[in-house]
Amino acid sequence: MEEHRLEREGTSLFYRRWPGAADRTLVMCHGLASNGTRWSEFADLAHEQCDWQILCPDLRGHGRSSFRGKLTSRHWMDDLLRMLDHAGCERAVFGGHCLGANLAMRLALHHPDRVSGLVLVEPMLPAALHGALRFIRPIRWLLPALAWPVRMVNALGIHRHELPVLDLSELDRNTRAAMSEQGSHKAMLGRYARPNKDMFYMPIATYLQALYQVLREIGPIERIGHPALALLSGGALLADPDLSRDRLETMPNVHIEQIDALHWIPTEQPEAMTHAIVTFLASLPVNEDR
Repeated sequence: MEEHRLEREGTSLFYRRWPGAADRTLVMCHGLASNGTRWSEFADLAHEQCDWQILCPDLRGHGRSSFRGKLTSRHWMDDLLRMLDHAGCERAVFGGHCLGANLAMRLALHHPDRVSGLVLVEPMLPAALHGALRFIRPIRWLLPALAWPVRMVNALGIHRHELPVLDLSELDRNTRAAMSEQGSHKAMLGRYARPNKDMFYMPIATYLQALYQVLREIGPIERIGHPALALLSGGALLADPDLSRDRLETMPNVHIEQIDALHWIPTEQPEAMTHAIVTFLASLPVNEDR
């Protein structure tokens, strides 16, 4: 595994690279309040099973890609395309978990020529949102409005100057051990989806703006013709799997699998997830454009 930095407007973008065949590149994007270590365990496992180059970025505003300004999906998409250029790749399979899956679909809609396939792990489709997210979505416009005064205060130099970077691969291992010992999901619920804990590792304004992007409509996903793998959890903690399936099936070239998990498939079922993704990658045609 290699570590790279790419200078971009307003920040220094950080990404990890597992070397592989130049014509086979997979980019995996993390979710809200996460970072690229979300995929370290997966990349280690997958790299042993297939000859693909794997790129795992810290999205702008997350992890080691520190940023406190205005943040939109457009910023993330531009950053990802520049990262692809930096790695010497014309096209890639884009994937992600939660927010990262939504971002991959947006890239397929807005930059179809740079995308050769999709790996969607528990995408957050607005029509399928469940629980607190379904309640918040009608008032989602408040989130960037709340972020604005925080950004103004930050611009004056009033903010936390050092933010710890969470190692999610280590957290996942500890969480699985705790769940095994307790025999329930209680250990997971105490560690994930806790805004007060999430904002300990990232700027508050960034969290609010990123949450807004989770709740936004993705676009006409039925127009996405790229080969796609969608992995859905059956736990229905944040999204209804049946409604997610109904919406995803409007994509003409999608394969959908359901995995026994509450929501965090990479944490709960890393081996099953890796097997599904590696099998999908092996089914894709190899060409020089990828």
